[in-house]
Amino acid sequence: MNSSPNVILAIAPGKRELGIAVFAGADLVYVSVKTIRQRKSRRGLLKEINGILQKLFESFAVKTVVIKSISQYQKRSPDLEKIAGWIKSGSVKNNLETEEVTLEQIKFVLGNSKTPTEKKAFETLLATYPQLERYWNRPNKWQNDYYAFLFSAVAAGAVYLKNHSEND
Repeated sequence: MNSSPNVILAIAPGKRELGIAVFAGADLVYVSVKTIRQRKSRRGLLKEINGILQKLFESFAVKTVVIKSISQYQKRSPDLEKIAGWIKSGSVKNNLETEEVTLEQIKFVLGNSKTPTEKKAFETLLATYPQLERYWNRPNKWQNDYYAFLFSAVAAGAVYLKNHSEND
């Protein structure tokens, strides 16, 4: 019997940042926002993302990749759609289970109210993962926007875990 927990890498893609969350079983073991520096050319952008992914795959022995799917509005950006596709194909190339989680799933599973919102979903995460408190409700709008990627990644991973724990 395999006693090592399923290591899940959850990613919230963006054009400038990637939200990263790594779970070992249900435990949140790593969170980060990776800033993409090579944005001038698509080739440089994809090369940098590939480097980030490979480092994460190797550092954490990832078995599953959960990607927060981009919204209809975000699909207007050809770069962002390419980034999401690149993450997915990189995961498949590494023979990793890959799943997408939508914002609607995040709001429904974590929202905890009659009118679920992304903010309520993120607040639910704070109860489960108190170590995220320092990233929540920052004094500047840009900081909140920046850390929203981190919360989106954690939320995508939490939804995946919740859906798969109920199915077991």
